Amino acid sequence: MFGRRRDDDQFVGLVVDDTERRIIVRALADLRDKQRMENKNFDFLDSLIIKVCDAPIQNRSGYERT
Repeated sequence: MFGRRRDDDQFVGLVVDDTERRIIVRALADLRDKQRMENKNFDFLDSLIIKVCDAPIQNRSGYERT
């Protein structure tokens, strides 16, 4: 599960397995590369990739996959 709490902003959590996490990181990296090629801002994507990669691993007990 990963998420980030910023001051009093809403907290969003997401439970993913290792494969899903890698897919998310790859998709964000592809989007970052596309933004870079189009000379658009991509700094926010670098920050988001770091957050996803650094998200703590959490015990999935109590969660059911449907």
